[in-house]
Amino acid sequence: MKKSIISFTVLTVFLAFASGAAQAINVHELNGTDLGMGAGARAIGMGGAFIALGDDASAVFWNPAAMTKVSKTQETIMLDTNPSRYSFKSIVIRPKAWRKSKGDFALGIARTNRLKYIADGDWAQGNASHLIDLSMINVERNYVGGLNSRTTDLRVSFAGRIPGAEKLAVGATYIDFNCVTTFYLQGTGRVCQTVAYKTMDFGLLYDMDAKKRFGLTLRNPIEPSKPKYLILGSAFFKGKDTFTLDIERIFGEYGNDRRKCNFLMLRGGWERKLNDGWRTRAGIIIPLRARTSTLGDIRSKLPSPKFGGAAGVGYTFRSYTLDLALYGDPGKSYVKSKAVISGVLSLSHGF
Repeated sequence: MKKSIISFTVLTVFLAFASGAAQAINVHELNGTDLGMGAGARAIGMGGAFIALGDDASAVFWNPAAMTKVSKTQETIMLDTNPSRYSFKSIVIRPKAWRKSKGDFALGIARTNRLKYIADGDWAQGNASHLIDLSMINVERNYVGGLNSRTTDLRVSFAGRIPGAEKLAVGATYIDFNCVTTFYLQGTGRVCQTVAYKTMDFGLLYDMDAKKRFGLTLRNPIEPSKPKYLILGSAFFKGKDTFTLDIERIFGEYGNDRRKCNFLMLRGGWERKLNDGWRTRAGIIIPLRARTSTLGDIRSKLPSPKFGGAAGVGYTFRSYTLDLALYGDPGKSYVKSKAVISGVLSLSHGF
């Protein structure tokens, strides 16, 4: 397949600050984790700086090794105002026998609605051509017509601790990816496109002590047509406050014509425990480098202040946790050519 997706990070960087010619196409819907901040309202509220924290069911998305920090079996569902276009459903299985074993095992299963995209018009104009370049939709860059695309994935993760090195946990995620695109208007008559591939992600988590934790995630290392992700994360605990800092490097080639990308992201997050039930959060994302071989330097085209942010709050009552996050919505900002703040909600249950 000619086109391959870069993922939510790359599109977040570009679309969150794009103010160009959205009028070149009529965008009816543009939502999903690939155009947002990832999965889980708690992680989103911390700017996606979650690689070394990840102690809830969204760890299946961020770092499978962090599932060993989930205190018991937990299920979560994340929704926006329309669950069909932006959602994440996950369960991390942690029975007591697994938690007490030397292996400290964890099993996770998740379903992600990554991208819902409906638009029509002249795709050669303005930012529309960039979307085609970065997407998995296999059409020429001067395509005129409509398309309706839906992307989902199924994830199965496993994690445990290394015998003799109890401070170190390792994890792996199997990902079954599926993208279906149909065409309309001038594109009527084109064959429905179905793109599917399977890949793996790997993660590490190291507990230095009670106040410091470090994580690493490597994504797509065995898939030659997809870029590679190397994310280093840290978490620091001080009293009621938790601070996280992630450095994300995206590099390598994508697509059959081997286009290149080079991204460097800095993410920071903060969470404060107010009392037994309430927590508040904030996060920031700074694109230090953003380049592709076809688009050039994307960062140079971003208006000041060249960063994005998020905020959130969470409340726990007995075995239930409700998390809310507000963030600068890159997809909707692109459609409206102005900054738009969106919200996402997660409900988790531990048992």
